[in-house]
Amino acid sequence: MPQPARRTVAALARRAAAALVVVLVAGCAAGGSRRARDWSRPTDAASAVAARSYGYGPVRNGSVTYQPDVVLIDGGPGVIRSASADGVVWTLAGDAPGVADLAVGKVMYATSRAVGRVADLRQTGGDVAVTLAPVGLTDVFRDAHFVDDREIGDAEAFLQEVPELPAASGVPADPKRTLKGATVPIGYRLGSDGQLPPAKTARTATVTVGDWEVQPYRGGGVLGLKVGRKQNDNLKFFADFSLKYRSLRVRSDVRVAGGKVDSNSTFALEGIESVAMDIAAGAANGSADNRKIRVEVPIEIPLPIPGEPLVYVTSWKFVASTAISGKNSTVKAGGEWRLDGPIGVIDGVLKGPSLSVKRSIIDSITGLSVGASGAVFAAETKVQFGIGIPAAFAGPYAKVVFSVGITNGSALGAPLARCIGATLDGKVGGGFGVSASSEALDALQKLLPKKIKFKLEGEKLKPFYHRDQTLPPVYLCGA
Repeated sequence: MPQPARRTVAALARRAAAALVVVLVAGCAAGGSRRARDWSRPTDAASAVAARSYGYGPVRNGSVTYQPDVVLIDGGPGVIRSASADGVVWTLAGDAPGVADLAVGKVMYATSRAVGRVADLRQTGGDVAVTLAPVGLTDVFRDAHFVDDREIGDAEAFLQEVPELPAASGVPADPKRTLKGATVPIGYRLGSDGQLPPAKTARTATVTVGDWEVQPYRGGGVLGLKVGRKQNDNLKFFADFSLKYRSLRVRSDVRVAGGKVDSNSTFALEGIESVAMDIAAGAANGSADNRKIRVEVPIEIPLPIPGEPLVYVTSWKFVASTAISGKNSTVKAGGEWRLDGPIGVIDGVLKGPSLSVKRSIIDSITGLSVGASGAVFAAETKVQFGIGIPAAFAGPYAKVVFSVGITNGSALGAPLARCIGATLDGKVGGGFGVSASSEALDALQKLLPKKIKFKLEGEKLKPFYHRDQTLPPVYLCGA
C-alpha cells in the first residue's frame, strides 16, 4: 500500500481516539413542614421501579455534610412524577417535604439522578417542574467519605434510555472538506416534551442514531457495545467492542473535606481480563460513501444502591470512521488482547493495565479492495459513582478507551505486495468531577433559561499501549 494511504488511516485512528476523549468530566435546608401524606417510607412497588431510573433519595444519617444551599427533598423516587427525555426538567409532587424551599440558584437533591442547581421553577397543577443545571460533587457535599468495594458485573441488569440525550454528531470524512461548522446533530435533540422512560430489566437494547444502530449489552462475563449501519445502505459498517471479565469490581475511597476532594482518593475498576474488537466495512461507491460519526450512546446501565447517596452508572461513547477508496471494496478484521491490572485512580495516581496479544488483529485482515481500504473504531466504556443529571454526571469515575484502525491494500498491487496494516491505542482515564462532553454542555446552555457559569474539572488521561504495524515489512508498504 502506498505510504500516504497508510499514514491517512493511522492518522484517522489517532484522531478518533482524541475526538473520543474530547467528546468526554453542615446543615442543609431540612425541608418544609410535614403534609398529611407520609413521604418518608416509599415502599410500594412503583417506587422500587422508579429507583432504577431515578436512584434513591439523599441520606440524612450524619455520614455526609451538605453545602448550605442544598435543599433535600424527602420521599426519594416516590415524589418524582416524571422527568423530561433529556433529564433536565424534573416534575415533583408539590406537597413533598422540601419542595416549598426550592428557589432559583439553590441546589436540589431529590434523588441521585435528580441533582442540580435550580434554573427554573414552574407550577403544574399540584406539582412543581424544576429545571436543573449541572453541579459538581463539591457543590453538593461539603464533607463526605465514599468507601465501597462492590462487584457490579453480575448485578441485576437494568438499561436506562435517555431518548433526547445530546447523543451524536457527524463530521465529513473527506479531509479536503472543511470541518469548520460541519458538526451537525443526528437523531436526538434536547428540550422536547418527551419523558424519560422507566429503566428496563434487560441485558441488551438497540437504539437508532441517524443511519446507525447502537446496541450496548452485558451478560455472561462480557460488557460490550455493537455498532452498525442500517440495512439497504451503500455503506456497510459493523463493530463489536467488548470487555471480558471474571469478577468486575469497583473499589472506591473518596474523601471530601471542606468542599474539596482529597487528591489521594481512589476509584478503580478491577477484574477486566481482556478486550476484544471486531470491525467490518464496505462501500458500494468507494470514497463517496465514507462517513465519520461521534456518538454519546443514549443508553446507560444504572445500579442504584439503597442507603447510598450516589449511584453507579455505566455508559459508552464511540467514534466510527471509514476510509475506503475503491468501489465495491471491503475490509474486515478482529483481535483480542489480555489485560492485567486495575483501571482508574489509586491513591491519586492514574493506573493502567498491561496488555498482551491473545488474538492478532493484523493476521486477520481480509477483504476485497480495488483501492486501499481502511476503517477506524474507537470506543470508551466508563463506570461512574455519582450524582447529577444524565448529560452532566458528577462523581468519581474510571474509563478505558480503545482505538483500532485497519487497512487493506489494493488487490491491483498484489503481484508486488499486498499491504495490510493495523494500529492499536489504549488509554485509561479517571477523575472525581463532572464527566460531560463540550457538546452536551453547549446544548444544556442553550436549553437553560439563562447562561450558567460552569467549570469542568480536569480529567486525568494516560496512554498505556500503542502499536502501529504494517505487513509485509517492505519499502512498497512503507517499511
